[in-house]
Amino acid sequence: MDVDEFNDTNLMNKFEDIAMTILYDGYIQVRNDYRIYIKTVEFYIHPEEDSPIRNTIDPDPIVYHRDYRKGMFPCRKLPYFPLMTLHAHVSGLDITFENEKRKYRASALIRAYAIYDMSTKSFIKTKKKYKEGEAPYDNRSTYLYDFINGFSLIEGNKNNIVWIDKATDVPHNALKTSSRENVYKYDYEYKGKRDVEIMEMKKPKEKDMRQWRFTRTNDICVK
Repeated sequence: MDVDEFNDTNLMNKFEDIAMTILYDGYIQVRNDYRIYIKTVEFYIHPEEDSPIRNTIDPDPIVYHRDYRKGMFPCRKLPYFPLMTLHAHVSGLDITFENEKRKYRASALIRAYAIYDMSTKSFIKTKKKYKEGEAPYDNRSTYLYDFINGFSLIEGNKNNIVWIDKATDVPHNALKTSSRENVYKYDYEYKGKRDVEIMEMKKPKEKDMRQWRFTRTNDICVK
């Protein structure tokens, strides 16, 4: 998109397209042992201080991989991830799509998923209760981080955790949208000779109602 096209409406359309691919057109493969099918993702985008889109879209200061976070390493500068890097952090796993030229950080946080065991040809039931006949989805994003963290990303010259494309023909109405969990609006001001970003949550808390959470409505079909 051009700089002047970065707005809530256009981002919603782009995020929907990406969500369709993530939720329906593939899965994460962990060695030849497991497949991770994704049910829900939440999108985040954070223009850095000197980004040309900084004035066209509200930042997401809760993004983990960015140049500065309040209370942690002021003025730190982080390299940009390659497209679709898996980024593990304390809240779970992000699929990232950052842009160094336009200086923004963007990602899709995996909120709900199902783990398929290739050896047993069945889904792993990680919780006690599931709907009869439905894939056993888990909405504990931190559990997914713990599960994948047991595998080395690179072993020798082999990448053990990869995205597998399996294109499907699913209509866009097979997605449900909603606002993101525990995401609030922030106020901003810039202080100091380095223009370090200082952020404060709006008081009282004002929920960010942008519909950037996407959930698949069709069940998983393993082939």
